[in-house]
Amino acid sequence: MLSLPELEYFSYKDGRLAYREKGVGPALFLLHGMNGSSKSWTYLFQSLATSFRVVAWDAPSFGASNTFGDSIEDYKNAAKALMNNLELRDAVVVGHSMGGVVALNLAADQDALIAGLILSSTHLGFGQPKGNPLIPRYAHRIERMNSVGVDIDYGINRAKGMTPQDTSDSVIHFLAEIAMGSRIEGARDGGRMSQETNNADICSQVSVPVLILSGEKDTVISNEMHMDLVAALPEAKQHVFPNTGHASYAEYPHLFNDHVKDFAMKVWPGDRNKTIKTSIKGVRL
Repeated sequence: MLSLPELEYFSYKDGRLAYREKGVGPALFLLHGMNGSSKSWTYLFQSLATSFRVVAWDAPSFGASNTFGDSIEDYKNAAKALMNNLELRDAVVVGHSMGGVVALNLAADQDALIAGLILSSTHLGFGQPKGNPLIPRYAHRIERMNSVGVDIDYGINRAKGMTPQDTSDSVIHFLAEIAMGSRIEGARDGGRMSQETNNADICSQVSVPVLILSGEKDTVISNEMHMDLVAALPEAKQHVFPNTGHASYAEYPHLFNDHVKDFAMKVWPGDRNKTIKTSIKGVRL
């Protein structure tokens, strides 16, 4: 695993939120998916922290963060609290999969002062009634964790389930090591939040630029889920990574990071763009 900035902690309610931070300049706030943690963004830290202030959290019930509830409001409010504490103003928020559900809800909140939104391989939420049993995609994950634990076999299984068959061993290993840090609380609370959220109702309130990134061979996010997201955000720009599954940030990190950088430079005011261009001059990202 490549080097990462050390975990830092923010006291929140009766516990703490863990996060990593590196770099200076305009802010990128990164929200990982169900198999992940702040470690998921290793390649983005390596590439873009030379030009941006990059902050990635461990979502509530994931990584080293405590549990703070299982509703979209609980997750959104935790994200807002961390952003306020770190004084992240006009950030571009990048949300992958489960993190995209939170990021989209955050972008519709007028109290969250963000400049742009990047949605990576994500969906609108399943819009199920509150209190229903967890749907199989989450329930089966918890059953697996309870029955045999979270080990390297679990990590490899999760990594292979989110990538095409011809994915390199190095990518599988990278994803598997991160998935080995999965917690039952994350599958339970993140699953409940994703299952009961319906972001279709709030998309009209999103007033910032949006970029939707997806993988051509993603089997975690169905084509129907993807098309529902696109239809709900008709002004959004789109890019599909060819021959890519659910983890484009790890399968083709240079391409993924280039799209993040290009989008951010178009979103931020001109004076910030000049700062970015000066800082990356001569640096190959």
